[in-house]
Amino acid sequence: MPTPIRAWLPPASDVRPLRAAVLALLTAVAGLLPTLAAVRMNASADEAAAYAAALRTPVFTPANPLDPDDPDGGSEALASPVPLLRAERAPDALWRAAQEHHIGAEMTAFSSDWPEPHCLAIWIDGTEVFSSDVEGVIPASVQKLITAAAALAVVDPAEQLVTQVLTDAQIVDGVLDGTVWVVGGGDPLIMTQSYADSHRRQPQLRTPMEDLADELVGLGIRSLRGKLIADESRYDATRFPETWPQRYVTQLHSGPLSALSLNDGITGFTTALTAAEHPARWFVSTLADLLTVRGVSVDVEIDVSTAPSGMTEIARLTSPPLIEIIQQMLRESDNTTAELMLREIGLRSAGEGSTPAGAAAAARIVSEMLPQQSPPVVVDGSGLDRQNQLSCSLLAALLDSFGTDSAVAAGLPIAARTGTLSHRFAVHPVAGRLHAKTGLLTGVNSLAGFVQTDGGTVTFAQILNGVPAGTRLGLELQESLVGQLLRYPVGDVAALRGLMRGPA
Repeated sequence: MPTPIRAWLPPASDVRPLRAAVLALLTAVAGLLPTLAAVRMNASADEAAAYAAALRTPVFTPANPLDPDDPDGGSEALASPVPLLRAERAPDALWRAAQEHHIGAEMTAFSSDWPEPHCLAIWIDGTEVFSSDVEGVIPASVQKLITAAAALAVVDPAEQLVTQVLTDAQIVDGVLDGTVWVVGGGDPLIMTQSYADSHRRQPQLRTPMEDLADELVGLGIRSLRGKLIADESRYDATRFPETWPQRYVTQLHSGPLSALSLNDGITGFTTALTAAEHPARWFVSTLADLLTVRGVSVDVEIDVSTAPSGMTEIARLTSPPLIEIIQQMLRESDNTTAELMLREIGLRSAGEGSTPAGAAAAARIVSEMLPQQSPPVVVDGSGLDRQNQLSCSLLAALLDSFGTDSAVAAGLPIAARTGTLSHRFAVHPVAGRLHAKTGLLTGVNSLAGFVQTDGGTVTFAQILNGVPAGTRLGLELQESLVGQLLRYPVGDVAALRGLMRGPA
């Protein structure tokens, strides 16, 4: 007698787990469809687009295809559901794969004749769609994005840096006779009005030096006697990163660094820049001059030393919020601000306000933020040092992690509008739509940021090394790149096909 079919079946109690297992297997297989479909796309971008287009067309099975009373082969309302293993269940993933295939092929050809070494990375909707990274690329000032990211990891964006005036003496009948310390808090934006006015781009974010003098006068001080001492001990007193070549110092790409800094450490700026030999001493000397102009009799000995504990604060000067300082650094590519911010990172992270401590901390912080990316080589905060090394993938991933609505994005220069891009792209379609950090050294051009396109947002980073000196090649390649990026992301089948065909 044949074995009854019932005998082949599992007990009723085991049917439900079996069904669940089968369903899980089928779901897993369905999840592989985007990958399997993407394999089909390696023949050509045109085939990829055509296949993706077909998958984006709804497919319905007629409810009764042989029914002569149903000329359309079944109504949409009665259509049978799409089978579980049909690729229509993953059209978005397939569409993304088609776009990535097209963009990858197009950008490989687009960047093939750029100077070497170079790198380029493009992200769309949180996904890297193109990367051509190489080892040892010098970033120039896009390095400041690393400084910004590390700073925001160790400081409260709303925090303000404070410059304090301390004393152990009393004001008696308008006379302050004793020792007064001015303690630097690392504020890089303390400026006199005349120095701020000397900048080409206006207005300049600043902490008004005049406010400190006004506050002291407001205490009723008419005479200041004794000692006026500058305390710059928050950071070390190394005036420039020790790895910099002497020409950077001579050309004043950054002012001399101090935790008690005024006017970027620049004493003369009307005809030619002159740096202060002792920035902190010059700070308190200028304060004495401002008090004199306000009618205070000043007869003091000026010195530099660390304030003892137990002193009384009688006045303070407060910086803008740190996030605004970081945005100013990015917008204006301010080297002095970047180098002082790196020392603040070192102080907060390792208890040492020095360039080496800050550089080590910044590299570690960013590497921990993006462990899947190649770690950066950080030597300074501004990007002036040619020993800095970054990958474009790291930069683009960092920008993507912040996003276009972030405070970092808000600090980026805008093409033909603000900061270091205010004079560029004025007649380019990307004017007002490109938000990016710039970088420029001899032989190096870099650009990293966001492009607002008709189809969405493209995040990118481009670093060119080996650019011929004295040419506009690097700038021209930037202009060409952002023009190309305006065409992405592709929003529909017709657009993708049009991109592949090129202009009519």
